[in-house]
Amino acid sequence: MSQNNIRRFAITRELLTALSKANAKQKQAFAVFLNGFRMGKPFDYLPLVGASEYERIEISDDFEVVIKRNSDIHILLWLGSLVDVKEWVSTHKCEVNAVTGTLQIYQIASIPSKPSPLPVQDEAGIFEKLSDEELLSIGLPQELLPKVRSVTSQADLETLQSSFPENVYEALTWYVQGEDWEQIKEAYTDAYSDEKAIVPTTIGKLDTGRFHIVTSDKDLRSVMDKPLAQWRVFLHPLQKRIVDNAWRGAVLVTGGAGTGKTVAAIHRARHLVQLPDWKDTDKLLFTTFTKNLALDLEQLLKQICSREEMKRIQVQNIDAWLATFIRQHGADKIIVYPGKKAGIYETCWDNAWASFDQPQGMNRTESFYRSEFEEVVLPQHCMSNRDYILADRKGRGSLLSRLQRKAIWPLFEDMRLQLQLQDAMTVEDAAFFAVQEIKKNYSNGIYRAVIADEIQDFKPDMLKLLRAIATNVRELDQPMEGDLFLTGDSHQRIYGRPVSFSSCGIEVRGRSRKLRLNYRTTDEIRKVADAIYEGITVDNMDGDSEKTTGYAALRHGAFPETHLAKTFADEIAWIIDRIKTLQASGYTTQDFCVVVRTNDLATTYAQALKTQGIAVHPISRNRPDDPDIEGIRVTTMHRVKGLEFKVVFVAALEQDNFHSLSEEDPVQAKARQSQENALFYVSASRASDLLFLSAVDQGNKFFELVSKKVLLA
Repeated sequence: MSQNNIRRFAITRELLTALSKANAKQKQAFAVFLNGFRMGKPFDYLPLVGASEYERIEISDDFEVVIKRNSDIHILLWLGSLVDVKEWVSTHKCEVNAVTGTLQIYQIASIPSKPSPLPVQDEAGIFEKLSDEELLSIGLPQELLPKVRSVTSQADLETLQSSFPENVYEALTWYVQGEDWEQIKEAYTDAYSDEKAIVPTTIGKLDTGRFHIVTSDKDLRSVMDKPLAQWRVFLHPLQKRIVDNAWRGAVLVTGGAGTGKTVAAIHRARHLVQLPDWKDTDKLLFTTFTKNLALDLEQLLKQICSREEMKRIQVQNIDAWLATFIRQHGADKIIVYPGKKAGIYETCWDNAWASFDQPQGMNRTESFYRSEFEEVVLPQHCMSNRDYILADRKGRGSLLSRLQRKAIWPLFEDMRLQLQLQDAMTVEDAAFFAVQEIKKNYSNGIYRAVIADEIQDFKPDMLKLLRAIATNVRELDQPMEGDLFLTGDSHQRIYGRPVSFSSCGIEVRGRSRKLRLNYRTTDEIRKVADAIYEGITVDNMDGDSEKTTGYAALRHGAFPETHLAKTFADEIAWIIDRIKTLQASGYTTQDFCVVVRTNDLATTYAQALKTQGIAVHPISRNRPDDPDIEGIRVTTMHRVKGLEFKVVFVAALEQDNFHSLSEEDPVQAKARQSQENALFYVSASRASDLLFLSAVDQGNKFFELVSKKVLLA
């Protein structure tokens, strides 16, 4: 077949969703049809009366595809039985917007999920401050202006969601949530003027978040491979612009849980290694904070990258990368970490503490001195008494005079001696050593590009390490794409502390972008996850702070449910009852995840479920989760990061299961509370459809706090 006969066509996100619900015979018939269709095989185009001009093609017995076309391009919109197809076209318009020129799909006969409230006489519309021209400028169809003017509350807007083109509803939602209209328009103007994000065709501009133009047989096979994994194929224009932009420097991408930061990072990696000027000697490091997240990321990369592309990408968590570098560059020491029972770090600390005589008049706990070592001495690389006296203790809360610092320095000096005797070094010292070696031996980094996910958990020394190993394109005579691409969310910071990027040599001002659309959860789940941060200010990793996570979820569902059990057995019975009820409605065991605070709790809950005949599959720290393995997932709040499930139980929310929040240092107490908030936020936001929260009644304040915020949400 001649290349001239190959049809140019696009498929919609909705079509892949419909295809995922088809039976095996129908999926096979559609695959055969698509191959022939692409290669120019003739088909009969049958008329189809609907809200817009459509046609249909019979794929097999009572299985048809809806098409909109011209001589240049075909748009495959939806598929199903003839009855379903006729219903879809009667309720959906597909037209080019007169202002933006984009092809839009939206419903004209949607059924509200709840009755609309009775209108109040003279009640002001929430969009009254916006002129018709401003509303039309974002792509609102002229005919829908009266609907927008009738909206008097966010609840009104939600009932009309399907009546608006998707991007219009997004913009209106952000406005209702308090975003500045000019900033909303600017974001859409930038994204929708990018011909990679909004592809021009003779039938209209196609939004990459909803339409995908098939470019090759390989592309077609990739699209059909996993129709539900739509992140592989469709990128929202705001994501697409971030991914494909020719950045000339470090980039920071932020956004709440589920907004697609990791998806953007993965697509950015593929974009970079596909560049025409990417040389065989160029390397890309894709890194993150923990080993298990790195394993998950590698699996996701393999879903969109070819084998040749994967050869150009090294995926490794930052600690493992650093350990390898230290071994290969002559430090001849092992890196040790606090927290491991009977580990070298803990043994060294115990030895130093046992021989330390606390200065007279300083009645402090051991935890105070240890946090002083880990929060002041190590990050600032204090190697002498003088270094420590001059060290910045901002944020420590309790003041220490020069004499007091001099009096307690022997403890820290002894700790360093203990580590030296064990041929060990802390991660802070290891990163500092690596940066010095890299600066001496590599004029401008080791990698052409470094992509780092979950950047909020990186400590200052690790950020400095990232800056050292990535090519700083701003220092090149001939600028090129590469450098640092960082993604994260300060609301999910469960390891590190707030840190200034610029103080670590990373300049992202002017190249910082925020994603604001939640792809994962329902809005009801989003509100509950967000509620833990009510009234709390969090840094935005770009030099400022913010009070809200600042993103919208466009899906809706059941409100999360809470349960305060009388006993552990009662809590397990409640979880099992919910699981069995949902299984009866079609959920599989792989759709569920029980999340608890610690590894010991995970073992306890897994065993309790097994005892009651529930198939369980604990999620390992050392390998990615395999969705094909049956069993209810059970894991910790730390390990669940980066994953998502249809149904999540956040269990064991008793006060005793969380670190003490009553530190003697108020600054430390606040930092500890922030970590616990982040762990809850991470856990709750893993759920896409349903969220359940439970605890055993011990009069615990943490669950009371969570429950209260859930009710307020």
